[in-house]
Amino acid sequence: MSSQSKQLVKVIADIAIALEFTDETLINPDVAIEMQESIAGTLQSLDGVDRKNIANVFECISTLYNGKIADYVRSLPANYGIKEGND
Repeated sequence: MSSQSKQLVKVIADIAIALEFTDETLINPDVAIEMQESIAGTLQSLDGVDRKNIANVFECISTLYNGKIADYVRSLPANYGIKEGND
């Protein structure tokens, strides 16, 4: 996957982190869920090879984060429905 693609996946991860961990007084929880569902739907519409590549990038870039944020980024492929059961 290109460097540009990795940067785009990192942008998605950063948005997901903000939607998940920002206090609900700052981001409406319903809006946050709708945005997460929209991201998931868009990623799920990609072909299988692209979904697998993006899932791998999420797991790779999780090392850029610490603690529960790193765990969360690692969980995004499954949360977004782009990781097969035993990939």
